[in-house]
Amino acid sequence: MVARGLVLGLISLQLVSAAPVTSAGQPVRVIVAQAHSPDATFSARPAQGNQFHTLTENENLFAGDLIVGLPGGMVTSKNGAVNLKALSDFDGRSPLPILETAFSLNEPKDADFDLVLDRGRVDLTNIKKEGPATVRLKFWDQSWTIGLEEPNTRVAVELCGRWSSGTRFKVAERGSDAAKLPAPVATLVLLVLKGSATVNLAGVTLALKEPPGPAELRWDSLTGARPQPLKLEKLPDWGDPESKLSEKGKQVAAAIEKFRRARATDPAKAIDSFLNSSDPVEQRIALVSLGAQDELPKMGKALSEAKSMEEWDFGITILRHWLGRSRGQDQKLYSTLMELRGYTSEEARTIVQMLFGFSESDIKQPETYEVLIDYVVHEKPGIRNLAVWHLVRLYPPGKSIAFKPNASKSDCEQVHDAWKKLIPMGKVPPAFEK
Repeated sequence: MVARGLVLGLISLQLVSAAPVTSAGQPVRVIVAQAHSPDATFSARPAQGNQFHTLTENENLFAGDLIVGLPGGMVTSKNGAVNLKALSDFDGRSPLPILETAFSLNEPKDADFDLVLDRGRVDLTNIKKEGPATVRLKFWDQSWTIGLEEPNTRVAVELCGRWSSGTRFKVAERGSDAAKLPAPVATLVLLVLKGSATVNLAGVTLALKEPPGPAELRWDSLTGARPQPLKLEKLPDWGDPESKLSEKGKQVAAAIEKFRRARATDPAKAIDSFLNSSDPVEQRIALVSLGAQDELPKMGKALSEAKSMEEWDFGITILRHWLGRSRGQDQKLYSTLMELRGYTSEEARTIVQMLFGFSESDIKQPETYEVLIDYVVHEKPGIRNLAVWHLVRLYPPGKSIAFKPNASKSDCEQVHDAWKKLIPMGKVPPAFEK
């Protein structure tokens, strides 16, 4: 299996601000940063549009644009004080299950850089010749002020959201207050890689420095931030810029560079070529790109035509990650399944619920396995494939039961019967027996 970190390989940067308008009522395009990366490292969707286009090297970035990029992409603040770099975790060392990075930039008012982090990892560096640089960091309901105290100070920030297993999906009523919808649980890690930094949150200023010292700060949407930074003796492998890649990591990095070159020539062709590749690494790069650019219909088609459980498995990882981005993603997926994929309301609810996963209580109930096994012969591939995906995870010996995502009806019936023998009615896997 390829390390989950390969998909940190694809980053998406969302640049949003309340832009002024011209006398004709058209929004003013405000430059907030500049990209310093080879052609097609980034692609952008204008704030008032719905189509992506690739960016050339040194192209300006505008407030309000949604930017999707590849690892190693660099962005410099308009005033030349702060550099942002998106790094990959090709070897899966990161503390969070990051598949991509997304952020937005506002026009700064009282800081050198105004960043709204949506997901993933960014490294922020003070590139001034002298003096501190200030970054306003916003995420979820938080607003922090990060002081990069001297030139070359470098801080890594990672953010990821995930729905808690067992969360019950409910269809939102028309006109519901979006702020009151259920939300995934978000976790953020901030690590000082070099130099000294301060973080001001909720009026409290915390001092941090590179290891050895108080270098790491953690926050989650349930409990908030730790009252004190965590002291580290040395940089962890995931944060060390000098950490060497494994051979597998080098292969992933090379494949992503191949994708960038292909995308520079023809973005659509690059996606299709990698999606249809026999190389699982290239397949995964294409799937991440589809998720990063919100191409749900095309991703759904790719999953329905998946040739192996490995491809299907990774596609589900992408969907679960997509769901965890923010409040309301579950409602978007539910609507998309009905409007564009032809699922009934009940079927769409079933899929979203299975993507949320099962609680500790659920997996100890025989009824859970009976329902999943019945779903193995469901007429909709998405439901039966998700059922097998869960069964194999809950009872790994089931991997011996051959199953393909595009299996025929008779094949599914054979798989169904095999699972009934493996987990008889009224039973649970041995690991979950009371």
